[in-house]
Amino acid sequence: MGEKKQPLQAQRGRYYQDIAAAFLRLRGAPFVLSSQDMVMISSWEAAGIPLGVAQEGIRRAYESSRRARPGAAKFSALVFCDREVRRAFQEHKDRRIGRAATPVSRARKAAKARAAVEAFLSGGGADVECLRTVYEQALGLLARRRYSEPDLEKLDEESERLILESAGGPDREEVARRVRADFPDCPSAELARISALELVRRVRERHAIPRLSLFYY
Repeated sequence: MGEKKQPLQAQRGRYYQDIAAAFLRLRGAPFVLSSQDMVMISSWEAAGIPLGVAQEGIRRAYESSRRARPGAAKFSALVFCDREVRRAFQEHKDRRIGRAATPVSRARKAAKARAAVEAFLSGGGADVECLRTVYEQALGLLARRRYSEPDLEKLDEESERLILESAGGPDREEVARRVRADFPDCPSAELARISALELVRRVRERHAIPRLSLFYY
């Protein structure tokens, strides 16, 4: 049985190592993957994202960051690559399914998103009441036969802004402390960005707040 497991373990090791290598090459500076980076890689592996697709998404995220803020240090964690990696994975799946099946896949994703939003609106507590208007708007969009994915992405960004604004002080302090420990040499502005991402992720998980972008379905 040990002989059968070894190839799988080797493949997993290569997956982590090659993704780390692709990220570090683009980053262009000495860097040690944090526990958060390892969790991100693990989530891509669990989602079945092929190595080459993950590397392509990382490359796209890097190029996007360069276009958005040339010369700025905003490519310091794999969490910044998640959206582009998942976008590349969706395109990969669409190519395998074929053009004819793409609309069905999109409709299925929209149905999943709609069900998640409905469940959230029916069960959300007072702690996330600030998100109700945004999620009601999203539900209205998803109920239409034709809807705009960019509009859903904008609402997703708005939900993150509201989550960040309403997050409690103890959570902020704990996240900031952990991020400083994971990124000791990171500039303060970048630490703030990473802390914001981690804080939003934590609140989403605690209250089961669904994503609105269809990339996550």
